[in-house]
Amino acid sequence: MERGTYVAASGGMIQLRRLEVVNNNLANVNTPGFKRELIVNDGSSFENTLAGATERPAPFAREDHDRIPAAVNSRAVTDFSQGPIRNTGNPLDVALTKPNDFFVVNGSSGPEYTRAGNFTLSGQGELVTMDGSQVLGDGGPITVTGSAASISPNGTIRAGGINIGQLQVVRIDDPERLERVGGARFRLGDGQGVPGAVTPEIAAQSLEMSNTSAISGIIELIQTQRGFQMYTKSAETINTMNQTAINQVGKRN
Repeated sequence: MERGTYVAASGGMIQLRRLEVVNNNLANVNTPGFKRELIVNDGSSFENTLAGATERPAPFAREDHDRIPAAVNSRAVTDFSQGPIRNTGNPLDVALTKPNDFFVVNGSSGPEYTRAGNFTLSGQGELVTMDGSQVLGDGGPITVTGSAASISPNGTIRAGGINIGQLQVVRIDDPERLERVGGARFRLGDGQGVPGAVTPEIAAQSLEMSNTSAISGIIELIQTQRGFQMYTKSAETINTMNQTAINQVGKRN
């Protein structure tokens, strides 16, 4: 591929990936506990390219790669900064006040961690997330028996004037170890160990909202769209110039 086209295509692909991430962040601007994603670009080594992996790479492939700094790897990382806490007045809504603390829920393949505290009761009286996953307490799943259920600032669940149990909250000192499993849910990878439980510190009748700013997200969306259009236009211009040069080759003066 001609060098200019390669640079333009590389830049366009990065902007396209950023566009997907920004759109997803904006779609979850009102999702409790959602953590936005950011695109990080890293330099790509020659050994990780297709040319570097072939048995007999082209003789000038490495030199061409080193002369094109726009060739990069693009990856999404999660911003775990704390979102704003909003009072809702709902007795089963809770927000964690420590940035590295997480609620524990019963996921499809083991424990999952979330900062979304918009809980509710199932038809069987279990404390669950909005998608029906069990919220775990210090003794496992929590079944509420009694009326007027509420959650106190120390994580104690009460109903009918009786303590039912306490929310299980764990502290993950390095949230970068977490893998996103969808929405506002995360899990630890294989071999990561089990995080230690801590005493819950909670804002009752409140929710931690998404740390995505709608205004900043829209500005970033516009900038990314313009960047993608710029790289696309550059590739088209380079292609037109190449076609013109090819058509002129061999013509007699």
